[in-house]
Amino acid sequence: MQTPHENLATSSLLKGISDIGPRFSEDILKQTIRLYEPYGSKSISPHKIELDVSYGEHPRQVLDLYESDEGAPLLLFVHGGGFVAGGKKINELFYSNVGHYFARHGVAVAMMNYRLAPEFTWPSAANDIVRCLDWLKNHRPKNQKLIVVGQSAGAAHVATYLTDNLFFEHAGQHVAGAVLMSGFYNTLSPMSPGAKSYFGDDAVLLEQRSPILKVANLKIPVLLTLAQFDPPGIALQTLALASQITQIQQAAPPLNCLAGHNHVSTVLSIGSPQKEVGELLIKYVRYFSQLGSVQ
Repeated sequence: MQTPHENLATSSLLKGISDIGPRFSEDILKQTIRLYEPYGSKSISPHKIELDVSYGEHPRQVLDLYESDEGAPLLLFVHGGGFVAGGKKINELFYSNVGHYFARHGVAVAMMNYRLAPEFTWPSAANDIVRCLDWLKNHRPKNQKLIVVGQSAGAAHVATYLTDNLFFEHAGQHVAGAVLMSGFYNTLSPMSPGAKSYFGDDAVLLEQRSPILKVANLKIPVLLTLAQFDPPGIALQTLALASQITQIQQAAPPLNCLAGHNHVSTVLSIGSPQKEVGELLIKYVRYFSQLGSVQ
């Protein structure tokens, strides 16, 4: 139940996102951040927080840890940024809002950075996910359930980790579930300059690097989300992935279209009066955690 203040805030946010429409660019990102800053959660977690912990030698191989209650599952968040930018922290509110929100709701969080294109190309970011998960397995409580959430380019990297021949066995052994939010999964479709700088432009290699063509390797449960105001080309990527998973597995994956959101407001809204994204992710983190044991 929302308070009158929360209802007013949500209505304002919905109008702002609708006015922006199904577009995305660096300027749209800035506009959306400005919409959410007045409503960004100032409520921090009462638990321990560790910032910029190294999980590798490169300066980008760092993570922030948000502790929660004993026995809590651990969510690893993989940020977006068009393959060439982005990070676990873009200002004083975001994306620490993700860490604080989940820690307050009984889920520990690791927010990771990874190496970026054009200096680091495919599959460097997926390798960083492996390295980060290995670090977490070695430094966290034994048998803690791990759930990976990727958004935008981060979802593409998580999809590579879940499906590519190099990584899928590691995912099956270490991860209880994953959430892919508004990602890029088919490298044979038109690519942004950032995606091209990461995946390359060799037609043969692109086919080999396309997560949507490796769905038969998917061994763990996933939740797919897209935003109502994702650019159509991005939304179609998620719908195509859902179709491919359904054909291969003969069962449809959970798929949620997040009403009233654009490409980045989904993550920015976590901890704000606009509660549905945070509540959905909490639901699935707990669901994945309750499934079969992970080695």
